This record gives sequence, structure tokens and C-alpha cells, in this order.
Amino acid sequence: MDLHWNYRYWYHWRLMMPFSTRPPFRRIIEIDYLLGQKKYPSAPQLAERFEVDIRTVYRDIEYMRDQLGAPIGFDRKRNGYHYTEEGYILPILRLTEGELVAIFLAERVLAQYSGTPYYARLKSAFEKICNSLPETVSLNLSLAAGSFSFQPGPVRETETEIFDRLTRAISDGRRLRMTYFTQSRNELTQRLIDPYHVLNYGGDWYLIAHCHLRGCPRDFAISRIRVLEETDEFFVIPADFDLEAYLSSGFGIEKGGRPADVVIWFDPYQARWIREKQWDESEVREERADGSLLLRMRVPVTGELKRWVLSYGSHAAVLEPEWLREEMKEEAGKVLGNYS
Repeated sequence: MDLHWNYRYWYHWRLMMPFSTRPPFRRIIEIDYLLGQKKYPSAPQLAERFEVDIRTVYRDIEYMRDQLGAPIGFDRKRNGYHYTEEGYILPILRLTEGELVAIFLAERVLAQYSGTPYYARLKSAFEKICNSLPETVSLNLSLAAGSFSFQPGPVRETETEIFDRLTRAISDGRRLRMTYFTQSRNELTQRLIDPYHVLNYGGDWYLIAHCHLRGCPRDFAISRIRVLEETDEFFVIPADFDLEAYLSSGFGIEKGGRPADVVIWFDPYQARWIREKQWDESEVREERADGSLLLRMRVPVTGELKRWVLSYGSHAAVLEPEWLREEMKEEAGKVLGNYS
């Protein structure tokens, strides 16, 4: 469904923003509406309407002709501008129904990043996009506000300055000196790193970087970076580094566990939800006659994998390998002890 007809039909519902404060693009939208409605506005009339100098109007008309390809003519009898093609509308104002919904969802998704370093910039960019939309689109987005929502999980606070420095370093290929808090050991470490990539996983931001202390690529929670300093050294990401392969080398975000062929049993109840997602590229599912499910995966055994299985309580159990099964028994015993 093409919504440009809706835009013009409902234009009189536009927001009551003073013309003198509207961005230049809003003037172009207004001119498009007047020409499409065959109002034959003159340059002096437009200048008065927009509260701008007449030369600004001439520049707007010239921009629409030369840059946007609008077929604008001047009718000497009516002393005003008009479109020489019947039913013409600027291509930039044609939105499909799906695109309209996508714009709205983008605004909803944006709310997830409230409190994160890029929220203010994302919000500013989105407002600029909205300012360039036809008025009825803004109206329809407001009317639809109660129809969609997102419930993000807890978000760690991250310093904007750290993000900015990482962005520049990744772009420039600059080596960094980092002071990092290692949560598992409760200690600060000094590292020299080559920043490769920034990843948002589960609402948290991570840096993938070559760590010179460990001699290999590692993941770092950006919220745990205490100090980040630029060096005079530069780096090039190795040609054999495959980001997709690296990201898929663990179960979740944790890396470095002992690789194993893991078999996890899910009872008939929990199996309904497990079937809805692909948990790992290597997974193979085995359906059981009683409705239960066996999930086989070749994955590194990490704390994240163990916590994932434990999160299903009595609805899941590790069957193989035996050493992992014993570790899970021990962990389950500790959990039981917390309730004794």
C-alpha cells in the first residue's frame, strides 16, 4: 500500500510548528503539498508563508528541480509554480505501509538503548529522520504508540568517552593501552590491545580485541574497562581472522572452554520451547517417543553453558560427557545446599 496519497489527503493534520523554526526539508514538503494541490504559489507568497527571504525560496525550488528531479514549471497566467506532471509527488515522500511500520519499530527499539553511550546520538538522528517525514506519518506513528513495545533487560552503564575512543581506534587501526577489571579474579590488569570489533550481546557491550598479554583475540566487557589510552602504534587485523568463525566458537559470549560433544536432555514440557530456536550451528536434535528431546552440540564447556542448563531446573540434564555430568551434579548439590 503506497501511503503518499494519504500524506497529501491528511496534510491539514500537520503539526503546528512555526514555519520559521522548521528545518529546510519541511519547507520542501510543504511546497510539494502546495504544488500537488495546484495552489500555484508564487515565490513571494512562499517566502511570506515560511517567514524566510525570497532567495531561500528560489534555492528550495532550484534544489527540488535539480537534485530531486521535480518537474516544476511556472504558470504565468496564475503567477505561480506547479507540477507539469499530473499526480507527481517527490520520490523521497513515498512510503509503503511496511516502511512506515519499520520507522515506528526503529523508534521503539531506540528506547532499549536509554542510558547507553549512543542513546543521545541515536535519538538525535531519529528526530532528524522524523523531521523529514510527511506530517501524516508523524501523526500515524503517534497514534500507533500503544501498539508495540520492547522490554529490554538490565543494561550496564558504559562511559561515552570509552566508546568514542574505541570507535576512533577501530577506525584508525590504533593500538590501545587498557586497564581492565577482571570480574572472575576481582583484579585490575594492564593490557595492550588491538581493537577489532564492538558487539552488543544480550543488552551488554563487548569489545573483541587481540590481547597482547594473552597472545590471542579475547572478549572484554566494555563496562569493565577502567582506563583506555591511545598509543603511537598501529595494527592491521590479520587476514586469517574470521569474525563470524570467532563469534560462533563459543556457546554464547564466553570463549575458551574445553571443547566437548555435549548431549542435553529436555523433558517433554521444556522441549516445546527448545524446539523454537537454534542454539548452536553444530546442534543435532533427537526426538524421543515420550516427547522429550536430546540436544547434541559440539561446543566449548564454559560457565555460561552450565548456567544455561541449570536455568531450566529439573526440566533439563546433561547426559554426556560423563565428566561434565559429574560437574553438573556437584553444582546442583551446591544449589540444593542453599535451600537446606
